[in-house]
Order: sequence, then C-alpha cells, then structure tokens
Amino acid sequence: MPTSSRFPQPKLLLSSIAIAVLTLMNQAAAQQADAAMARVEVTGSSIKRLASENALPLTTIKSEELVSRGLTTMSEVATSLTVGATNEPVGGGGGGTMINMRGLNTNRTLVLLNGRRLANEAIGDSSINVDVIPMSAIERVEVLRDGASAIYGTDAIAGVVNFITKRSISDTTVSASVMAPERSGGGDQRRLSITTGTGDLAKDGWNVYAAFDTQKRTSLMQRDRPNISDPDDIARLGGTAFTSNTSGSSSSPANYTVYANGKPTSVTGNPYFAAGCVAPYPGQYSLPSTKPSGAGSKTCVLDPTLYPQLLAENKQTTFLTKGSLRHGDGNLLTVELLSSESYIDALNPPQPFGAQTDYDKVNPGLRKPLMITKASKWYPGGAGGVPAVAGLNGADLALTWSLDELGPAITDDRQNSHRLVVTEEGQVKGWDYKAGFNYAYSKRTVKFLNGFLRTPELYKGVADGVLNPFGPQDDAGKAYLDSISADGLVNRRAEVHYYGPDLTLNRELMPLGGGALALAVGADLHRETYRDASGDIGDSVVYKVSGTPNRYPHGERTVLGTYLELDAPFTKQLNVNLAVRADRFSDFGTTFNPKASVRYEPSKALMLRATASTGFRAPTLPELYGTPQTRVPSTSKWDDPVLCPSATPGISGTGTLTTDPKYAGLNLDAAKVCGSTLTVLTGANPNLEPETSKTFTAGIVIEPVKNLVASLDFWNVEMKGTIAQISEDTIFGDVNKYNKLFVRNADGTLAYITKTRLNMGGLRTQGIDASLNYTLPTSTMGRFGLSFDGTYVNKYEGQNEEGGDWFDSVGKPGALSTGATSANTYVFKWKHNLRLSWSKGGFGTQLTQSYTSSYIDTNALPSQKPGQPFYNEIEPYILYNLTANYAWNKQLKFTVGVNNLFDVDPPLSNQRLSSRVVYAQNIAKPIGRAYNVRVNYTF
Repeated sequence: MPTSSRFPQPKLLLSSIAIAVLTLMNQAAAQQADAAMARVEVTGSSIKRLASENALPLTTIKSEELVSRGLTTMSEVATSLTVGATNEPVGGGGGGTMINMRGLNTNRTLVLLNGRRLANEAIGDSSINVDVIPMSAIERVEVLRDGASAIYGTDAIAGVVNFITKRSISDTTVSASVMAPERSGGGDQRRLSITTGTGDLAKDGWNVYAAFDTQKRTSLMQRDRPNISDPDDIARLGGTAFTSNTSGSSSSPANYTVYANGKPTSVTGNPYFAAGCVAPYPGQYSLPSTKPSGAGSKTCVLDPTLYPQLLAENKQTTFLTKGSLRHGDGNLLTVELLSSESYIDALNPPQPFGAQTDYDKVNPGLRKPLMITKASKWYPGGAGGVPAVAGLNGADLALTWSLDELGPAITDDRQNSHRLVVTEEGQVKGWDYKAGFNYAYSKRTVKFLNGFLRTPELYKGVADGVLNPFGPQDDAGKAYLDSISADGLVNRRAEVHYYGPDLTLNRELMPLGGGALALAVGADLHRETYRDASGDIGDSVVYKVSGTPNRYPHGERTVLGTYLELDAPFTKQLNVNLAVRADRFSDFGTTFNPKASVRYEPSKALMLRATASTGFRAPTLPELYGTPQTRVPSTSKWDDPVLCPSATPGISGTGTLTTDPKYAGLNLDAAKVCGSTLTVLTGANPNLEPETSKTFTAGIVIEPVKNLVASLDFWNVEMKGTIAQISEDTIFGDVNKYNKLFVRNADGTLAYITKTRLNMGGLRTQGIDASLNYTLPTSTMGRFGLSFDGTYVNKYEGQNEEGGDWFDSVGKPGALSTGATSANTYVFKWKHNLRLSWSKGGFGTQLTQSYTSSYIDTNALPSQKPGQPFYNEIEPYILYNLTANYAWNKQLKFTVGVNNLFDVDPPLSNQRLSSRVVYAQNIAKPIGRAYNVRVNYTF
C-alpha cells in the first residue's frame, strides 16, 4: 500500500513518527511507540528526514504490496502505475519496458536504481529498460510525481521512479511462479528467483547477498486469438479481410506485373490463380487476392492469418549481488553489481522481394523491381513446368515474392546490461557524507535468426534462371538459397557507457522552531558515450537503389553537476525546502535550475504541500548524432503542392498537374507528382537545441478519521522547444505554413521533404493525482483495506512550431513520443487503480480494478474520419484481477490469482490495422483470462 501520504498527529507526535518510519520500511502500521525514529533518505532529497516530514508528492509501493497484487515482473509493475502510459515489449518491440510518466515520453522520465542511474537502452540511448532490474531484490518503489529533480538531474521533467533494493539479506528464499492463459496457444510465463545472503549487518557488521531472476514468455500468434482478428471486425475498422496491400507484396508463389517498353503496366497476375492459388508447396498458404474483378485481379496473397504475432517470445535473466561492510566509526562500504540479459525473438511474415516497381531517380529510396524474362526456364509456360498464362507473350515480368518455403522471418533482439556501484558513507567532522562511483554499460544486438537472404544475390538468382519464384526449388536452387542466406548475421549493434563519481555532504546548521536547519551539497561527474553500428548486411538484405551502408553513428558527452539543498523547518507546522542545481554540459554549456517545496500542517488532520521547479533536457546523443540523414519514401502518397497543386493538399489525389509555364520543360509525369510516394529526409539533427520546462504542484492531504488518508495533488508542466518529428499529415494539412520543409532542386522538382527531428513548439499539460488509503482492523473478522490511486488529465496541448496554434490531444492520437508525434501514443483523460483487501492470520486476498477512460482511436486512413463508417472510438476499459495468499508457516508461502477475472476481450483498434493486429495494445493484452500460481520457500 502506498504510504507517502502519512503524517503525524501532534498529540501523539513521538509514536506517530515511529509508526510513519516503520510503515515506510515494512508496512507495519501497529508497532510500539518507542520504536527507533531513524531518519531515512527519500527520493527527491539528499537530506535524511522522517517519512512524515516529506513535502514532495511521493508514492511508495512496498514489495509486499507488489506480491499481493499478483505482479511478478518489472514490466507488470511499470504498467500498473497510474501516472502515465508505459511502453512495454508488445509484438516485436525490442526496447523493453520503459516508463512514460505524464505522457511526456520515456526520455523525460528518470528511472533510478538505489538513487543512481543505469545505462540507457542502447539503440535509443534515451530511456531505461526496467526489465534489467531484479524483481526479487526490490524492497520498495518510490514514484516522485513533481518532476525535474534538482538532486538527480534536471532532465527528470515528467518525474522520477526509484527502484530501491533490500539493504541486506541473511537467509535463502526460492520463488517459482507460473502464469497460464486459460485459452491455449501461447503467452504463458514462467519465473524462477533465488535470493540468498549471509552476515548480519547490525550484529556482525557485514552482509553479502545475491538475487537471481529468470523469466520466459512464450510467443502468441494471432491465429490463436480469433476473437480479436475476425475478418468482419477488420473490415468494420476500415481494413480488408486479407491484407492492406492486395497487390501481392506478400505472395507465394510470386505475383507478376507485366512490363512494356521498360515501364510497368496495369496487367498483374499469378500462374496459379486459375487453380485457386494452390501452389505446389507443402500445405495451403496462398489465397486469391480480394481486389475487384478485372485486369488486375488475378493475383494471390499469403494467408494473412498464418504469421501475424501478438506477443513475441522473450526472456529476461538478471543477477544482482551486494556486499556491505561497516568499518571505522560507523562508516559503511557498499559494493553492488548488476548484470542482465534479455531477448525478444520477433516473428514476421517471410521476407518480401520486389514489392516496389515504380522506383526512379525522383524516388531513390524505393526497392528495385525483381525481374524475370522469358530466358528463364521458370518463366510461365517454360521448361521448368510453371503453368502458362495466356496473353503474356514473353513480356518481361516484375515480381513480388515472399519465400514462404523458408518459413517466417525471425529476428533476435538481445540486450545486455551491467552496472557496478561502489559507495562509501559515514561521518567526518560533523558532516554526513556519501561518496560513490557508478559504471554502467548497455549493449543491444539485433541479428537475422531465420528466413533472411541477401537481396542482390536473390535478384541475380532469379535473373539467371537459378531460382524459381513460382514453385519449389530444384537442387541447384536450394543450394543457391543456402549460399545467400543471411541467417545468424548481426544486423546492428549499439553500445552505451555511463560512468562517473558522485559526492553528497549534509549536516544540521542551527536550530529552528520546528527542528534543525539542514544543508546538503553535492556534485556528480559523468561521461556518456554512444555508438550504433549498422554494417552493410542490413542494406544487402533490404536492397535499395540508394542506401547508407557501413553506418557508425556515435557521440559522447561529459556533464558536471553541482547542487545545494536547504531544509528549513521554521515551525512544527511549516517546512520549506530550497534546492538549486547547476549542470555544465560539454556540448550545451551551463544551466541553472532551482526547486522549492513547502509543507504546511495547520492541524492534526490536514497537510498542505506545494513544489515548483524548472527543468532542462539536452537532446540525446542519438537525437543529435544517431541515424544519418537519409532519403526514404513517404509513408503515404501525396500531391506535390507545387507541381500538382490542390485546394485540399491534405487529401491525396485531389491535385492536378501544374500548367505553370516555368515547369513546361520538365515533361512532368502526373503519376510521379500527383498521388505519389514522395521522398522525405529522416534521421538525426545535430542542430537541435535543449528543451526547458517549468513544473508546479500543489496538494492537500487529509486524515479525517483514524486509518483514513486521502490526498489530491494538482500538477502543471510547461515545456519549450520540445524535440519531436512532425508528421506528414501535419505537413500536408498546411503546406503554406510548412513550405520551408519542402526542399527543391534547381529546376523546381522536389528533392525531399524534411522530416528530421526538430525543436517544435511548446507543450503544456496539467491534471490531478488522487489517492485514498483506508484500513479497518477488527478483532474477530480480520483486517480490511481499501486503496485508490487515480490520475485525471485536464490538458495536454502541444505546438508544431514556436508561436503556433495549440492542439489538445487528451484522449486523442498525437501525444509526444520518442522522436516523433506518434499516432499510437495516448494521454488518457482518467486512469485509476482501485484495490480491496482483507487479511486474517496467514491468509489474505485482494481484488484490483484498473480503469482507463475512453479515447479516440488512431483513425489514420482517409476513410476513418468523424461521421464516416470506419471512424473508431475506444470505450472505457475495465479489468479485474483477484489474488489470494497464504502463509503456511514462516518458511512457506503461496500466492494464487486470476488476471482478467471476467475474461474481457481487448478493445478493437485500428492502431496497427495494416499488420492485422486490431486490439488496443496500449491498454490491453491479448491473452485473455490467465491464472497464476506462486510459491515462496525460505530456508
């Protein structure tokens, strides 16, 4: 149960303070009044204080509460927080689980382990993957909800989440758990953890312990959840029963487009269409295309239910060991080592070849056509036995082909993370000191695991007549495929290093009316390096006319931070805390950011609190120096606003070819400038400027009756210079406003549209956090409990450029995402968790309700506009989880539970309609009702 809202009643001051501290340490609400009143360090401050003295909006969740909720993984812990959205590994996402407080994006939420930073996930180098933290070692989780901490770094604009491990362990505990969906097919999880330690820190003066966690989730295919992939539902959302690309890019055997005079025609087909697309492969995988009847209808597509994946197979293994030694006059030396490895094996449809045939110099990023001529024995009607097709007459054919005979394309996305922290703390000449050195390292490796070929060699094999795109390979074809396989080759490897020392000093200065005036000063120096290596193998597997092989973006940064904190309890009722931080960036100069907080307690049943701070976030190294600027195809087809002007440029295909005489000599082709795939420039931007922010919170905490604590906290965040990537829809929605993003050649033709990361405008968001905790102990019926945490977002407004219009996206697509304004990221109007609990003796049970308010779906297609049939809104989503635990004795404990108690299907969504994943993956999981069992045994 969160305990941050506790505060003392003056008439029972000593006993209440003791209870508050013990509550923070072990949720023991009924300890003796003479318990030790030890001061502790809480997230957001360097000055040790009693838990009840904290003015910050801090929520603390104990490990026992995590168990009673049935949470067994760090991903589940992160997604249970109500303070914002969370990115977690859904489908093939390899970044891991990242916390996104206030919807301000994961790179504006600071995640700590024992008050210090870890290395970011390596490819993005902007966010912490919390899967690297061992669940079994966690003592508590502290969530600071006021942002921009002057203590840890001013990039914590959205807030701070601090995972705090156990200080010492002196026994051995083995824990095993299983989560099994009620429906078969996959998605089950298994977890094993072992913690063991020796030495009593209080008696012996030393302790060493280790915590080992390993967990694995099996993959879940979409075909095993037909309830959320029904063809009628897909059609209702604006998709088709088969695939969004019915021209056959996912086709096996290959579809063809007839070429005449070196250009594609509208004539398409497949040699096996007449036979119902039944090719001579093992099994039945191809189906007739759903295109309307006519000249272009005789194509085949892969069965779209065969390969889509809802959850990828993944595994995480973490190991943490910690040694503590008391020495000298109360000094403590601590050494902590963390090591982890995780992987996600993402399954995709077979690798497509030749999917684009309209490439030319105007669109340099598109794939080359895959051609077969009548010289090949595998040409329809040739010596290889492929069925003839009337009317071909030996014309060259451009192919779209997916090698289904190789099976699915599987990538292995693997992360390794390590951290070593050495800390020395104690007292010297009246000062409490804490000094440490932190070295953290993260690596992410992506490789081709199965089903990948070197594309240029495949094109050559078809052109030379070695490969048969219309049926099984002969011995020569099989040998050739083996020789051009890319399976097992590393496509990308990224590394991040983070290291440096830190020092904090604090002491009491003088007595004030409510206690001692306390001062803390500190400094930290760290260096961060980033390197992302993508060799030429990636461009060989995904063959392009132009590419950027041998990409090795890298960057480095050194930051020196110093801070000062002053805590002034002027009276027993009024406490003021002031802090200021100065950071010197090697690439962005110096920034100063203050923070102030105040706590006022006029009566035993009322506390008022408020905080104000500024923040500063330098662009991440990948945002500055990451993926090189590259010209790629636009994500949608558009009318060139100059060469194909339209009164409604935001609607493709409404323009007409220009009649302006200055372009008469260009011999413009309407097919290339009207309703066409244009060229955009994407990638990093070394000219980015830092973001700045202001954060304000004000709250009230009341305790009207014994054992009932409630709080309301208003928060407001304002940002300037937000770094994001403007969407194509926004650009073409007002081409006059964004005309500077259209870069043209000397003759007026379009070179590219700039879509690199930019400092856009501002962002402002505000809302209210609410919490309530009530316990009712009885002598005969046990202990009853009720707790509630909710977040209401009143405003989430952003600008696409400085001084531009403000757009509110609460409950709508468009919340700020990593490097882009993403249609799949949402800020919900209201989200809450409600928990009812009961315990007696060794038995306890808890019912949890999670609620997410309704919101507008992605609706990215032209047919998905308000008032049109395919426009979709997501209804409020409510889930219930039920857990029960029983302590057989002090050694043996059992936990059983049911997740998604009422087996509620996830809401249907058009977020990923093109990939046929049609559930709202940002709020729901596809597994349905699931049962979990956990056993703990302590030696």
